[in-house]
Amino acid sequence: VVLPNGIRVDVRTPAGTAAFLKYSNVNYLSSKVGEMRKIQKKEKLNPHDKIMLAKLNYFISTIAVNACYCHNLFRERVTESEVRCWLEYTIEQVKRFTTSETWIRTGDLKGLNEIIQCWAFMFAHAVPVAFAFESDFFSALADMIKARKGGGRALPSQIIC
Repeated sequence: VVLPNGIRVDVRTPAGTAAFLKYSNVNYLSSKVGEMRKIQKKEKLNPHDKIMLAKLNYFISTIAVNACYCHNLFRERVTESEVRCWLEYTIEQVKRFTTSETWIRTGDLKGLNEIIQCWAFMFAHAVPVAFAFESDFFSALADMIKARKGGGRALPSQIIC
């Protein structure tokens, strides 16, 4: 990633993530979520769209996982509104997936894998966890499991198990 000062950093490293958080746009989550929403408004996603969604989720996950090494910087630079924006998007995706025929019939999480990985890393931080409990995140997740074939009793794919 190229920072506003022209320096290139590797956000896949803790040091690169720290530099990114310290010197870049503090609205990176909402800008990435905006890009993802724009792509998902399309009637049908082409392979390039799917790759872009995966890259955007990977970027957010990478920042979140490496920010574990600089919690204070994450807390200082990632605003509550940014975290809420990401969480609202996540809830939208869970609700969208709840009605997916593939999910209901097979338990296949194809298309949600990157988002699930992102949860794991974002929920390593206290603020996203607190907001998840304040929101309807867990309710949406429960509804998604219940929508699965068998009224939620049938096991979902191995990724959730």
